[in-house]
Amino acid sequence: MSKVMTTGEAISKFVHPGDFLFLGGYICRTPFSAIHEIIRQKIGDLTITRSNAADDFDMLIGAGLVKRFISTFLSLGIYGLGRCYRRSLEKGIPHRVEVEEYTNLSLPMMLQAGAMGMPFVPVKDMVGTDLLNVRSFMGDNKYKMIDSPFDGRPTLLVPALNPDVAIIHVQQADEAGNAQIWGIGGDCQVGANAAKKVIVTCERIVSRETIGKDPSRTIVPAFKVVAVVEDPYGAHPGYTPGFYDVDFSMGYLYQQASNTEAGLAEFLKEWVYDIADRNAYIQHYIERFGYATFRKLEAAFDYGYPVNYGY
Repeated sequence: MSKVMTTGEAISKFVHPGDFLFLGGYICRTPFSAIHEIIRQKIGDLTITRSNAADDFDMLIGAGLVKRFISTFLSLGIYGLGRCYRRSLEKGIPHRVEVEEYTNLSLPMMLQAGAMGMPFVPVKDMVGTDLLNVRSFMGDNKYKMIDSPFDGRPTLLVPALNPDVAIIHVQQADEAGNAQIWGIGGDCQVGANAAKKVIVTCERIVSRETIGKDPSRTIVPAFKVVAVVEDPYGAHPGYTPGFYDVDFSMGYLYQQASNTEAGLAEFLKEWVYDIADRNAYIQHYIERFGYATFRKLEAAFDYGYPVNYGY
């Protein structure tokens, strides 16, 4: 059954105020097109999570749509700390986001537990850190310390996470939702499979036969997926391996704009609110920066070494 629809339709149908969202994009393949649509539709009161949060999370916070953030950190990469995130925590602008902080290992393991149907998972890397001294909205359920039933040693447990919706961007998917990636995986697979439902945006829709020729790349099976969107350049200004590179100039533009509330408002108006969809976004980018600049982002074409799945 085809689940193909537009980004606007997918977000309107499956993302609701108050939802708990996993947003894929650990270093690469950030679902920016879908995130822009959430902002455009002003869907708020959200709880959001991912390891290695970046400008996508910062933008949602600056737009006033985030209530809670289960985090490891939030950075603009080479451009420093997230400006909207800092304003939220330091000044309550546009409001103070509630934050529950974990490590870059513990959070993916919490999602892994959710994907496996487990209620919790033991971790070691938080032990002895100040992360145990600060609790927010999760209260006593942020973690539990128990004596191991095997050898009696103190053991730290953290709860499983099961987001209402995962939104991920991938290189390719079929119309049913079997989604494939290459490049850095991060917590994308466990985050998607921990969620109750998954929205997949992709660079291209391919046949089920194409998916079956290289099944090990499939990170999400069709039965988890509720919507498939063909959204070329859907991760811009981030990158999608094999398709396009990071747009550092656009990242700098966001950093400069988000230094102030007024600058952020102008940025959101130009790049989100006044833009109908991703096609209009790319057209606006070309009109502003030129087609040559746009083409420079494209990846050079090359094949990886073929894999033989014959028996």
